[in-house]
Amino acid sequence: MKKLFDWIGRNERLKGFLADNRDMLIKVAAAGMLVVAAFVAYGFSGGSGEDAGTGEEAVSVKESEPQKAIICVDVGGEVRNPVVAELEEGSRVEDAIKAAGGVTENADLTDINRAAFVADGDKILVPPLAVSEDVFSGEAMGGSAASPADGKININTADSIQLQELNGVGPATAEKIMAYREENGRFQAIEDIKNVSGIGEKTFEKFKDDIKI
Repeated sequence: MKKLFDWIGRNERLKGFLADNRDMLIKVAAAGMLVVAAFVAYGFSGGSGEDAGTGEEAVSVKESEPQKAIICVDVGGEVRNPVVAELEEGSRVEDAIKAAGGVTENADLTDINRAAFVADGDKILVPPLAVSEDVFSGEAMGGSAASPADGKININTADSIQLQELNGVGPATAEKIMAYREENGRFQAIEDIKNVSGIGEKTFEKFKDDIKI
């Protein structure tokens, strides 16, 4: 570097050129420094921009994950808690039964395909076990089903004629009792019969001592 300055000092023409163009050379040097600074700044900002882009891409991928739709299925019959269950789309009959608390001991799953898929608005009705006609006729008990040993009528098994023997129950009400039983399953308490349309507290008081479950 010293030799360079000594050479410039001995070269009169170069000294004159530098003196005459001092301002221009200063501007050129300043412009060069600005260019270098710009490159350095771009390098730093480019790295952070790449990181930000990666983060945005990760968020985008996360947001694009499909969300399973929710469907509603009506579950009734011989289940512990008849309910309109909310399930994820793609659920099966078994999932719907579990959402209703499982089946009762009187459930007949012979014709229920628990592996089948369910759709929004489906109704799943678990039927009760078939009751022998001998039980209804009383032949298996050696007597009349309408007049068992305790004199009470089982509201879970009685047919229309037997139900009509109850005080205040006519043909229409008897049919409503059986329809309710078919749709909702067995009565869990004798008081549940008041859930049947047309049977209020007054009617229930008339025959509550004559029924059982």
